[in-house]
Formats: sequence, C-alpha cells, structure tokens
Amino acid sequence: MTIQAIVVLVKNEFIAELSDGRQISKPGFRDMAIALYHAGVSAKNAQFEWRAGHRIMTAGQQVGLKAEIHRLEREHKELELAA
Repeated sequence: MTIQAIVVLVKNEFIAELSDGRQISKPGFRDMAIALYHAGVSAKNAQFEWRAGHRIMTAGQQVGLKAEIHRLEREHKELELAA
C-alpha cells in the first residue's frame, strides 16, 4: 500500500498527515524527511500544503525535504545491491 503525506509548516514545526491516519511532527525538514522515509513515504508521495493560519513552506524547504528522502531511498537501494 502506498502511503502519502501532506506536509504543512505550523509555527516552526513541520507536521505531516499520513494517508494511513498517522501524524508526524518534527522541528526540521531533514528530521521530517527521515521520519517520512521510515514511515514508508517515498519522495514522490510527499506533498506540501498551505492552510490559513499556517506558515508557507519555502521552495527550498520543499526541495530539501524531497531531496533528503531521495537520498535515503538511493542509499537503501545501494545497500540492497551490495548485499
């Protein structure tokens, strides 16, 4: 089953709502990327949303989060190939 995440920025905390009902909150985009990866969310299934009353994530934060998930996916794949 594909797990999707919608990530928002509330004050100075990233909050992800996962399609399976879980919620993850982390203070930095790298910590959020690691948590999403471990929750089974791929980079292509991480989406960003702005809601009234919340801060908007910068393009750099969005790209950084997806790039970090991609890096983790790539490392995992390389480890599997090496084994």
